[in-house]
Amino acid sequence: MSRALHVYLRWLRDRRRSTIVWSLSIAAVTVVTAAFYPSLRDAMSADPSSSAAMQSMLGLGEGIDPSSPVGFLWSLNYSNQLPWLLMALGIALGTAAIAGDEGEGTLEYLLSKPVTRTEVLLARFAGMITILVIASIVNLVAIWVTAPLFELGDAVTTTAADGSTVTQPAVTFGALFIGGLAAMAVAIGSGAVAFFVGAATGRRGITMGIATSYAVAGYVLYTLSNVTGDMEFLTWLSPWRWFIDDAMMVNGLTWDILWPFALAAVSLVAGWLVFVRRDLQK
Repeated sequence: MSRALHVYLRWLRDRRRSTIVWSLSIAAVTVVTAAFYPSLRDAMSADPSSSAAMQSMLGLGEGIDPSSPVGFLWSLNYSNQLPWLLMALGIALGTAAIAGDEGEGTLEYLLSKPVTRTEVLLARFAGMITILVIASIVNLVAIWVTAPLFELGDAVTTTAADGSTVTQPAVTFGALFIGGLAAMAVAIGSGAVAFFVGAATGRRGITMGIATSYAVAGYVLYTLSNVTGDMEFLTWLSPWRWFIDDAMMVNGLTWDILWPFALAAVSLVAGWLVFVRRDLQK
């Protein structure tokens, strides 16, 4: 077994319980939200203005009907709850990967073994990605299996004010996969920022603070810019711009899905360049 693979497997093994808890908790939030679909769909059908109010409250674009199966899951979970939960997990993992162990003094012990800093860095980064993928897969399986129980597997026909009817398709595995992939991509980008800061500073508090601020400030910047129209050019720095605007779960994949992966690659390289040259924190 290669040294990097050994570090990778050991790091995953040390986090097996937390990975299970995080994965099941994230899936539970999605399933519980889905369980409210029948009652909320009926309420919105009885009062069409409530759909518009919900779209405005959530900051969603036009053309997404929260009373439809896919629109409901996007509006109530995939556009807000799921990415925030995965981002929290990603930031926690990115912080723990280098800064966490360095702060506890265990990283120095690991590097005293016949393993290089590059091998540790790559192994920990791969471990972060792996746990995020596991959590996303558990969530995908959970909602796919339970969706029929909450009528999300049925097409919905609604009648407009002019008497015309519109049929909204049922939730498909493809839509759930794309929605989960986009949310995971946001989490990977945020986790990679935490990974970079941790590799560069070795300080747990600083790492957690900067990475969390990046995620929250990006959301605030995007939402307030949508309301006021100010500083729109800065919203390109926010992962929420492409995530909310593209609504890939509803509209399908776009090339914007590559942005967080590009951020992760840059963060990994930048973190490596700094980490292999600096002294560890005492």
